[in-house]
Amino acid sequence: MAVFKRYKGRRIEPDHPEWGRAKWWMEFTLGGRYVFQSIPGARTKAQATRAEISVRESIYSGKFNAASERFSTFVNQIYLPWARDNKKSFAHDESRVKALKDFFVQLELRDISPLMIEKFKVSMLGKTTHRGTERKGPTVNRYLQLLSKIFSMAYYNGLVDSNPCSRVRKEREGGGRERYLTHDEESRLMKVLTGDLSYLAPAVIVALGTGLRKAELLGLGFEHINFGESPMFHPVNGREAEIVPNSLLVVESKNGKPRKIPMKSIVRETLIGLARIFDYDGPVFSYSRNGVSDQTIRSGFRRACEAAKIPYGQAADGGVVWHDLRQMVTTFSSQAMSEPIRTERTTLCSTRGRFSAW
Repeated sequence: MAVFKRYKGRRIEPDHPEWGRAKWWMEFTLGGRYVFQSIPGARTKAQATRAEISVRESIYSGKFNAASERFSTFVNQIYLPWARDNKKSFAHDESRVKALKDFFVQLELRDISPLMIEKFKVSMLGKTTHRGTERKGPTVNRYLQLLSKIFSMAYYNGLVDSNPCSRVRKEREGGGRERYLTHDEESRLMKVLTGDLSYLAPAVIVALGTGLRKAELLGLGFEHINFGESPMFHPVNGREAEIVPNSLLVVESKNGKPRKIPMKSIVRETLIGLARIFDYDGPVFSYSRNGVSDQTIRSGFRRACEAAKIPYGQAADGGVVWHDLRQMVTTFSSQAMSEPIRTERTTLCSTRGRFSAW
């Protein structure tokens, strides 16, 4: 179906409660040109269909031209809805695109030149971020990559003749931040994960022992863990991925490919303790089950670092963030360490859906 209704970035059906408020859109490919745009004046499906036919005719006759599309309009109506449905990193795009729209406000796509993009790059470098740190080259490159993706989509839609980002030099990468917990800091951190911070202990143990990113940790399910002695299989993207004994499967890695991670003894014991409480079913970590969520990880980890006398945050001198927990694994992965997590033996018990450590 070439015409349809969308509401808040989602395609909806006629039985949707907001069907009357939703706008008509068209989407089709014709003559090598991809068209995906709203039909503001259409009130009925017949009107939307006539508009779609008109656009098709203009493509046939070579008269179709949407060059007057404004940058902010294209981002809001075309790019962001697409990114929401197709990119795992949509939250990053949604955040970064605000700076792009502020800088290129009211400009049309065709009016944005490589020189303007160079000025945008200069305006971003060295500025203080919301974390209180100085914005450096690698971070600015992420903005340029996003802008380039937006222009690639605009080019594919026939709205621009070329991608101006291709003529803008990126900043030098490398020299990035390197921080991980020392064994002393790790020991102090684990000792403060008691009382109202005890819910964080299992998540910290698993993060330290596996190198899972926060999103991967929150996406881990008991069906992704093989506690047995025989291989297991789990469907991933239409295929069966093997989970070897005593390992877990990360279904959605950063690169979109699944990966297997062996379990150290303390990770295995921790996960088995959680599995017994929840009958080996559902997500390992969630707010409703054990108080673990993206928000409670951020707030709890800050409090835990403060209690353990560990500098917290990228703005602090030598400060750590949650992502640094995985550096314990990635930094020492080439060394023969029988147990990278050196803590006291942990016993977990249920306390109103949360956990108490040792």
